[in-house]
Amino acid sequence: MRKSRFLTLTSLFLVAVCGFGENAPPNATAVSDAHFRKAYVVTPGDHLDIVVRRVPEASRSVVVRSDGEITLPMVKDVAVAGLTTEEVNTKLVGLFSRRLISPDVTVIATDVHEPTVYVGGEVNNAGAIPLRRAATAIQAISLSGGLKRTAASRRIIIIRLGDDGKLVTIPIQPEVHGQRGPYEALAKTRLFPDDIIFVPENGRSQVSRFIDDFINRPLTGVNSVLGTYVNFKLVQEISRVTQ
Repeated sequence: MRKSRFLTLTSLFLVAVCGFGENAPPNATAVSDAHFRKAYVVTPGDHLDIVVRRVPEASRSVVVRSDGEITLPMVKDVAVAGLTTEEVNTKLVGLFSRRLISPDVTVIATDVHEPTVYVGGEVNNAGAIPLRRAATAIQAISLSGGLKRTAASRRIIIIRLGDDGKLVTIPIQPEVHGQRGPYEALAKTRLFPDDIIFVPENGRSQVSRFIDDFINRPLTGVNSVLGTYVNFKLVQEISRVTQ
């Protein structure tokens, strides 16, 4: 199986990006015309069932160690942290092929990290926040140390993968003027698992960088927002037909 490749986001995202400018139109929500799916990324502490069909002595239930590796019969230590379960499966097939003929390997994540949201951009401590502690956007931002002085508080967006497999950018639109407007809007915004809250910096320079990251370079923007605390990857749904 070839390694998953990322999709180029469509020109529809330009609508949302331009919405961060000084003359931003209201409700500048954009939806990709391509389909995605989430692929969970293995992290230390995860429990994995490794099943090698017809070779029970090679099958194991393992815990990913703090060094990101697991230990299995025949293949010894294998680095798996940072890979999706599909990528771990492909790696193990290659390793077991040195000892077995056409090994049939299945990797199952049985105990993984709790639902999480991610906060990036102009906050004091960007990172992952457990969803149970951050039901709303204002809670997530508060747990991330709050907004920096350079934050564009009226141009915060949420990046979300919908149930239909389409990636959506949702600007958080203040309904009132003044300093309290953005905070009231953030307090009313409910979060869902794997939401990415992105806080841009003041000025138009951030807009041009956002366009470059999300339009010209496929999903580089999402990866840079998530950084090293990512628990999933967005990958292309090749089998689905775009409507």
